[in-house]
Amino acid sequence: MNTPSYIPLIDRYIREGGFSGGAVAVAQHGQMVIEHYAGWAAPNLPASPDVLWPLASISKLYSVAMVMRIVEQGHLTLNTLVSHVIPQFTGEGREEVRLRHLLTHTSGLIYESPEMEARLIAQTPRAALVEEAFSAPLQFKAGTSMVYADYNTLLAGHMAEVVMGKSFADLVQKWVIGPMKLSNTFMPPPPSEYGRIAKVANVMAEGSAGAMYNSPYALSLAHPAFGTVATVRDLIQFGQHFAPGGPRIHSPLTVRAMTSDQTGGVFGKHVAVDGLGPNTFMPWGLGFMLQTPAVPSMLCDLASNSSFGHGGASGCQLLIDPENEVVACVVSNNHVRIGRERWRVRLQSMLNSALATL
Repeated sequence: MNTPSYIPLIDRYIREGGFSGGAVAVAQHGQMVIEHYAGWAAPNLPASPDVLWPLASISKLYSVAMVMRIVEQGHLTLNTLVSHVIPQFTGEGREEVRLRHLLTHTSGLIYESPEMEARLIAQTPRAALVEEAFSAPLQFKAGTSMVYADYNTLLAGHMAEVVMGKSFADLVQKWVIGPMKLSNTFMPPPPSEYGRIAKVANVMAEGSAGAMYNSPYALSLAHPAFGTVATVRDLIQFGQHFAPGGPRIHSPLTVRAMTSDQTGGVFGKHVAVDGLGPNTFMPWGLGFMLQTPAVPSMLCDLASNSSFGHGGASGCQLLIDPENEVVACVVSNNHVRIGRERWRVRLQSMLNSALATL
């Protein structure tokens, strides 16, 4: 039997120094059909089904999934003004920003604190990061363009905290991780799990006590935009909740809303879409990136244009392709800061080679 092409491909990327460890997994029709691990997730920690991988911005999907459970309960609506929940978020057009804008990256907020690396090194509490976001400048009037930003998910998570009177971590556990039965997913992970967390190379604040994804401080933040760690199997299980046939913790109508275009084709850009100019029609769901004819190959060359998912700067990607009934993921442990072009090609080529075997 011929060796599947994704195996020597991952091995080559490891030999070339693209990352030290990684994995690819694919489920089709609800059943795992590919699961392959290679290399080292961290020093003395081989890549395996037990490893917890920092999911970086895929974390936004877990955060938005929680917010949408609260929307289903009537505690928030997509049209709720941020300022009605967070009175400090006012001035210079902020009064026009709604929850919908945060979940679709159409709020106009900047990506993150211009001093984010210094904030990490100083081990700044999450509450202070949230407070800094209240006064972050707007790049455009809410709803008129689309620019991806961590601040959007940070504020959406805080809105949920305020209206529910509980911590963000408790809300994600109660409304998403628990009901989805994700026993190997943490936001944040307890110290007892630190020994099986992959170490990501070339991260912000690397080598300091605030190193993103790698330090106890950063892991304890439970940052809504980048704070989740999970095993590959749990990541696939999370994706299954949005695939045809479920399982489901959201209503079918909520899943449809989350995975349908909510931006109306506004002009915008996304930091991970290469080859597209700043004035590209940018469809986006509620939390989910959408692959459409307007943004082909946004997630995977071989996936249908009804696909959706999200990527993570730690070197990971989640894909749900309802047309082909596929849920797939790639994880690795080298940050996009090493160079976006080759980093992105590695992720997409691993997904391509795995899907080509189906």
